Amino acid sequence: MLKKVQTRMKPEDRERQLLEVAQRMFVENGYQGTAMENIAKAAGVTRPVVYKLFGNKDGVYLACLKKAREVLNIYIIENALKGEDLQGRLRGGIEGYFAFVECEQAAFRFLYDSGAAVAGPASDAASQLRFDTVNRIALLLGDLKGIVSEEEIVATAHALSGAGEQLAKWWLTQPQVPKAMVVNTMFNLLWAGLAKLKH
Repeated sequence: MLKKVQTRMKPEDRERQLLEVAQRMFVENGYQGTAMENIAKAAGVTRPVVYKLFGNKDGVYLACLKKAREVLNIYIIENALKGEDLQGRLRGGIEGYFAFVECEQAAFRFLYDSGAAVAGPASDAASQLRFDTVNRIALLLGDLKGIVSEEEIVATAHALSGAGEQLAKWWLTQPQVPKAMVVNTMFNLLWAGLAKLKH
């Protein structure tokens, strides 16, 4: 009988695997319901491997959070920058956001459903990452500079972020609703308000 040879994963591949496993477990069990031992067992490694890469559960959670946020930001920014003016960037950003919701549902659920019980430094870092996304949205609203205050631009970006999150959560419960309708609904609502600011 041939002995099975176990191949050692490259560190970057191991980290990617552990993040995928951890994200899934955080979504399924929540932050409190997920232990380092569970992540290690599901990934087929020992606990020391997970501790060595991430330090502790907060470290794993924040690594998952950063990765998911990076993917979200790429979807929004790359699509928004295809627009040549405020209207085009707004529509592009909204299309990018809902493409993320459609194509990266595990990451979306992780970002918005898995961290209710997170506290302390991990909670603070999670809030900072969320605000970083909002600040990127605010930069896309640069056409409003000189028309409204910086505070109003940031407030508008927060409103866009909150509206998108709530609409996305509803949309995921309504699979029969086409993405184009969701995008148009949000765009029409938001552009009606932003267009008035420009005139």
